[in-house]
Amino acid sequence: MHPKTIQADQRNGNLHINLDGQFTAETALQLTSTIARAYSGKGNIFIHTARVTAIAPESRSAFADQISLLGLPQEKMYLTGVKGLDISPDKLRVIVYEKREKGCCGKCCNRACPSEQ
Repeated sequence: MHPKTIQADQRNGNLHINLDGQFTAETALQLTSTIARAYSGKGNIFIHTARVTAIAPESRSAFADQISLLGLPQEKMYLTGVKGLDISPDKLRVIVYEKREKGCCGKCCNRACPSEQ
């Protein structure tokens, strides 16, 4: 496996993990091992999925099994990005960012944006 598949670093008291490439059962095992080693017990764990290229069908259940087996804090884990929806076990939270048009305030609900008038 390519060594840069999983990169972890601490920022603002939280653990941030960037996934890169295919997410397989083996990646799930490597990811949970990385979290177990790097998480200090404080702050949240953010798993960024923007650079995931493919998700193996069995990887989601492998990820859930490893989280449970290692006793990782599910209540502090967040996956970010649309691909997080396909990776995340049922009890984890997923943050999906919506792209906004340039200058849009994000409060306009599909009508003319007040910030652009």
